[in-house]
Amino acid sequence: MNALTASLDAIPPNAMESEQGLLGAILHHNDAIDRARDFVQPEDFSDLVHQQIFAAMVVRRDAGEAIDLGLMKAVLGDADLGGVTVGQYLVNLMHGATTVSNAPSYARLIAQAARMRTVFETAQIGIAAMTGSTVHDPAETAGSMIEALDAVASAALAEHARRVSLGASAANVLARANQIRQGTAPRGVPYGIPRLDAATLGMRPGQLVILAGRPAMGKTTVGLHVAISAARQSGPVGFFSLEMDGDELSERVMAAVAYDPRAREVISYRAIADAGSLSNEAMERLIEAQRTCAGIPVWIEPQAGLTLAQIAARARQMRLQAERQGKPLAAIVVDHIGLIRPSKRYSGNRVQEMTEISSGLKGLAKELGIPVIGLCQLNREVEKRPDKRPLLSDLRDSGSIEQDADVVLGLFREAYYLEHKVGRTDEEDIRLSDCQNELEIEILKQRSGPTIRVTCFCDVACNVLAEAAR
Repeated sequence: MNALTASLDAIPPNAMESEQGLLGAILHHNDAIDRARDFVQPEDFSDLVHQQIFAAMVVRRDAGEAIDLGLMKAVLGDADLGGVTVGQYLVNLMHGATTVSNAPSYARLIAQAARMRTVFETAQIGIAAMTGSTVHDPAETAGSMIEALDAVASAALAEHARRVSLGASAANVLARANQIRQGTAPRGVPYGIPRLDAATLGMRPGQLVILAGRPAMGKTTVGLHVAISAARQSGPVGFFSLEMDGDELSERVMAAVAYDPRAREVISYRAIADAGSLSNEAMERLIEAQRTCAGIPVWIEPQAGLTLAQIAARARQMRLQAERQGKPLAAIVVDHIGLIRPSKRYSGNRVQEMTEISSGLKGLAKELGIPVIGLCQLNREVEKRPDKRPLLSDLRDSGSIEQDADVVLGLFREAYYLEHKVGRTDEEDIRLSDCQNELEIEILKQRSGPTIRVTCFCDVACNVLAEAAR
């Protein structure tokens, strides 16, 4: 028998003894099911009879009724138990029972075996597609396999989001408060803008942060600045660039890292793209910038047209990769959410599509326990107002973005509008000179903090952002 035949004939993983031990424990002590249900569902049991028994136990427990041998006999009826009577089978379960305190451990083993069966079955599907006489689309086959395996990965990642008592949660809060006081724990993932960090306490785990602005307001500049600051201080950051490819994004980062206001030559990212006119000195600065960039753990995903499910799958992979390196994944940035390819569920209904996307990003932030930063276009109503500073009502396509976001930051560059104004007055020319490198970041929404406006120095051509001196 060769390896391929052996793999096709292999027995799927199971945790039969754990299944029997857990069911027996519940028959002895009904409280065991409350501890087990945090980790296991009826469909996780490999044996169909065990699935039926556990499902009946769940229904009975939810109804506030006792789980006893009489119930189990009624549920099983004349089920085929391999030559053993129903009564004897239940007695065997009770004899092999684990303790109530061990119920969670047994439940975890059952759930792990269920996830391994998913991996096993997915591999079998892949083998069948590769060895059968029918030619399958490789991309479609791989896509369906990735989706199935991602569900396994996400199940393992979501353990931090399980139910917790108020007492345990309060203890975690107090411990973290003491760590912050002692300087051994950060307040949150930093934006890299001191006044903004002070007002928001940084980006908190599970937060959806929206950077909103009209075109040319500097959304990507701010998004990259936040990503670099977070990566330098808190751990790897995933940057989903749905608009630019990896080289374009890296040109912007290198321009920012190489920026030196005292240098004779300004290196813009456009100059890097067309490097023929760069001096030897500028190239030396770029070489040094490249060395610096090599040590900044920003992981770029440049593929356009990703769906929310694909973004979630790749974010989970990033988290696993970061954990294998002994670091926490600090955040992910999506540039921008209007370019996420919607599912077919609400095809043609843009409002519902954006509702699905924004709620999905918020759900991803909570699942992974990290902040998710989404860049967002504002609608054209801004252009009709004399004061073109953004408002929450300007968020494009759906009010759900405002609802789902924990923090909304509005970006505004007055210089952009003055530059494009026909018939500027002398005062406007003076004002343009004064605000040429200004970018305002206004907290339009914050669930638990103040709303302030921060003025930053921003050289858009060099992708540089820094808080302006007050």
